[in-house]
Amino acid sequence: MFRLDGDFEGTAELHIDGGTSAGSETLTLTSGQIGPHEEEFFGQSHCHWLAAAMSCMTGWELVGVKLYYPDQGWTAVHTAVATPDGAVLDIYGRHDSLDAFAERYRKLTGLEVEVRRLPREDLFHDHLTSTDPSLIDDPLWWTRTDPDRRMPALYQHYARLVLTKAGYEVPEHCRPAPKPDPNEKHNLALPNSATTTTGGVPTVSSIDEIRAVLASSNEQAEGVLAALAQASQTANEIQGRLHQVAAASNQAAAHEAMGLYAQITENVSQLMGLVSAARSAVESYAAGL
Repeated sequence: MFRLDGDFEGTAELHIDGGTSAGSETLTLTSGQIGPHEEEFFGQSHCHWLAAAMSCMTGWELVGVKLYYPDQGWTAVHTAVATPDGAVLDIYGRHDSLDAFAERYRKLTGLEVEVRRLPREDLFHDHLTSTDPSLIDDPLWWTRTDPDRRMPALYQHYARLVLTKAGYEVPEHCRPAPKPDPNEKHNLALPNSATTTTGGVPTVSSIDEIRAVLASSNEQAEGVLAALAQASQTANEIQGRLHQVAAASNQAAAHEAMGLYAQITENVSQLMGLVSAARSAVESYAAGL
């Protein structure tokens, strides 16, 4: 089950089918750090998944990099995110602008470089050509492409790490869920009969039944979070397109529209935080039964 507050601790040894672009087939990632193995995995193999996780958490637009190879033409090679202050963010850190990001690739490769903001559909068409196209409208696609169920938590862990190391705040709904205190005791008053009603609503009389109800409610909350994440992503993409065509306009209506979409994105983020907090409270309650 996907959780915006998923996390991992310790180390994870990962096998990369076909290897990274640097040639490694096995890498070991360590939680809480960004070292050579983490940079290679998320910079030369799974950059699209890391960028998608950051975009899903923040609502920021994706940024795609293409290089021009004389023998094969333009080739998509990397994905990052564009921050609200105009910077670009990936596993290597913060780059001050799209131009600075492009210049980094020119110096590294000596090739022509194209860097641009990237709608999700273009990510699938140009960068993820082997990924199931039915996921193109799913903002959580990056949690559904790998049979190794450790991966969604890994993507979220390193997305948070990249954000915080660059000085950005992780939204409340994307922070790791607090672990219940094993020493904390909870007393549960159960009704005397399974057929007892309160205000015409049947009450639940066993801990297993209560846990089942709580689990079902949190599954529904996951759907709410997914819908809100989609709304945030779409509103941010609209805002970015408006900025491209109307940023220099002197018409008040254009700037009002951009401001309203920014407010929508912020309001949706707050709603996601409320849903996530409610879901965490339900989890804590269930853990204490």
